[in-house]
This record gives sequence, structure tokens and C-alpha cells, in this order.
Amino acid sequence: MKGHARTTTTTRSKNGLIRDRVVAGAFALALLVAGCAGGARAQDVSEAPEDYRIDKDECVFDDKPEMLLEAAQNASGNFSTLVEALDAVPELKPIFEDKKEKLTVMAPTDEAFETFFEDFNTSREALLRDPDLIKLLLSYHVVPSVVPYSDMESALKPLFMTRVGSLFMTTSVPGAALTLTRVKPEGRDEHVIRIAGYASAAYVSRDTVWACNGLINPINYVLVPRRATVTRPDLRVADNGTEPEDGEGR
Repeated sequence: MKGHARTTTTTRSKNGLIRDRVVAGAFALALLVAGCAGGARAQDVSEAPEDYRIDKDECVFDDKPEMLLEAAQNASGNFSTLVEALDAVPELKPIFEDKKEKLTVMAPTDEAFETFFEDFNTSREALLRDPDLIKLLLSYHVVPSVVPYSDMESALKPLFMTRVGSLFMTTSVPGAALTLTRVKPEGRDEHVIRIAGYASAAYVSRDTVWACNGLINPINYVLVPRRATVTRPDLRVADNGTEPEDGEGR
């Protein structure tokens, strides 16, 4: 997959990565519509509907007291690899346990990680031994705002109908962005949201997991930023790997 990257301005530490304590909070959620006829106009889909809160000192929902990390741990084992990765970089864990940090995590499932490891010629053990790579990958999957599936779909529907363009979401990885499109995969009866990074893409599941300080949107593949392919040249699609653009599953 070729460049879905867009240049953004972020707060960086000396090693070029986002500061550990602000891996998600240092970048703004910006969604742009890329017009087919040239030019672009801004479209803000970060404003929360009235049925949930984004106040710093309150939970998103009163009946969702769990923080994001705990919610991931309790999600029927679907995110055990993601939790293991966070355990390998404990300095990042407080961000996911802070009520004031309202976040959206585009969370690869365990199956997504297994397919990624096979396709990209690596392993769970290799990832867990590489905290810098973990920080880079995690920063590519976290949005510092509450953006449920319904909000993304509401923003994408009119664009899909009018063929205006796609939505681009800035990330905390310098010079990178994610692309959101609404597609209807072959063999499916309904449209889904496709989220594309530099070297891979995934489908976003509707099975949102809500937490006190945000939500988890499950995705069926690991998103890989360009920086990861540059700093880890061995992280590449294996000779017998499958085409990773959309992963497998739903």
C-alpha cells in the first residue's frame, strides 16, 4: 500500500517519539475531506453527541467505571496481546488509567496480531522485546478524543454518497496519518469502515467497548506507520505473507 501519510506537527521527545506521558494527548484530532475536484474543506467529527460526556473529571457514562486498560483486560480475552504490549512499557499504562484523558483506541484483536506477526515476518516475543516499536505502534492506534463507530459512520456516509473523498485522521507519529473510508467488501451485505495506515489497513468493528475514559474500537489488523518500516527494516511482509491491506475476518 502506498502513501496514506500526511505531514503533521506534533510534540516529540529527543528520540523523535511522542513523550511517554502524552503519547495520545500531544496531537489534535483533525479530520479533513480531500475533495476530488481539488482543494479541501474541514469537517469536524470530534464533537460528542449529547448521550455521552467528554468532561475531564467525569466518566463518559456513569455505568462504565472501568478505565481503558481494565476494559481491555476484561474484554473476553480479545485484547490480551495488546495488554501484554502495554505491560512491556509500564510507563505508558497511566495514560490509559487517567480519567482526564479521553481516548479512542483502535485496538487490534488477538487474531489481528497473530495475522500481523505471520505476514510481517515477526513474532509476539520479538515485539515484546522491543519497547520502542511498541510505543511507535501504540501511538499509531490512539486518538485523543471520543470517536465511536457511529460518529465515523455519520461523517463518512454523505461523503460516500456524493463521492467527495475520504477522511484523514492525524496521528502522533510524525508525518503520518490514517485514512478512513466507508466500503462494502465483496461478499458482505453492509458497508464497513476501513482504516488505512502507511503499510497496512483494517476494518473497524461495530463492537465498541466503552470505558470511563473513552472507548475501544476493535480492528482486524495492526496498523503499521512508515517510521516502523524505516527504523525496523526487518519488519516487512514475509515472502509467503498474505496481502495485509484489509486483514482477515470482519
